[in-house]
Amino acid sequence: MPLAYAFFLADVNTDVDAVNGVMSSLFQLSAYLLLMPLLVILASNLLFEELDNDTLKNLVTIPINRTKLVLSKMLVLLLFAVGFMAVGGLVNLAVLLFQGWEPVGFWTLFGVGIEEGLIMWVGALPCILLVVLLNKNYIVSVVITFFYTTANYILSMSDAFLTQPFGLNIGTLFPGPLAFRWTFQFYDQSQTSAELADLLERISPYFLNGVQVFGVIVGEAVVFLALIALVYRRQEI
Repeated sequence: MPLAYAFFLADVNTDVDAVNGVMSSLFQLSAYLLLMPLLVILASNLLFEELDNDTLKNLVTIPINRTKLVLSKMLVLLLFAVGFMAVGGLVNLAVLLFQGWEPVGFWTLFGVGIEEGLIMWVGALPCILLVVLLNKNYIVSVVITFFYTTANYILSMSDAFLTQPFGLNIGTLFPGPLAFRWTFQFYDQSQTSAELADLLERISPYFLNGVQVFGVIVGEAVVFLALIALVYRRQEI
């Protein structure tokens, strides 16, 4: 998706706008619409590979702790999420340099993108829990993940959820609006259009700091990882 956006860079007037444009496509399109479904599909493969190949019985006779086994798979997914955002960021950098733009503020947004990979990983955990609960019912899992991903994207574009106070609400607990309320403040806003200035005026009072965001995702990660491990451990081999 950042590559698709690159075709429109000819309409951009400044280096700052070019960097903001390609990175926003990574944050708001690739992360929401591609990364989360990919994580769930990869999770389905990782979680049931041993069952499909009838090798899990051999693994548990070693013995291997099933909790550690499933958590190691979740770690693989985390590395994939971080790698996805890192590669996407570097592709953006290559596009910017190739088209002659100076990467003003790029590395700040690159670091933010790595951290958004962590947010998207945590955001995918409820769907991964569903995959484990449904036990190899891939079609249902993918359909529900599609709706969950679409809902997160829509929520991240809605003022009604972007302007909710920090607390137990959709704007805080869902990865779409949570990520938007954190990442948006890192764009270079020295040269803003009237439309962007209006958006900033509406949502800037509801921006979240790093402690709030990572407090939420750590709490969610602990809860969902514990549930995933519990369900996976109790499944019949």
